Amino acid sequence: MAVVAVALVLAAFLGVVTSAHTGRLQAQTAADLSALAAASALRDGGDACAAARRVAARNGASITTCADEGGGVVRVGAQHRTGVGPTSAEARAGPRPASGG
Repeated sequence: MAVVAVALVLAAFLGVVTSAHTGRLQAQTAADLSALAAASALRDGGDACAAARRVAARNGASITTCADEGGGVVRVGAQHRTGVGPTSAEARAGPRPASGG
């Protein structure tokens, strides 16, 4: 009986850890895609943060931060809610800096 109880506790723990890890990956994916969409919108003269919000929503996340860093670079923070709580990630996108050589 004790072995079954330990196995159930271990299975529950693994479920929580897996859910948290999956949520973190989903938050990072949403942040990456949202940052790319924002940088593209900024380049095309559109609303970068609105583009980021649309893409994040399509990926089951919400935008927590969105900032134009200048030079066409945008930094985006995204949050994804899981059964064990919210997970967050940040991404940056824009043109590559010109090499100095």
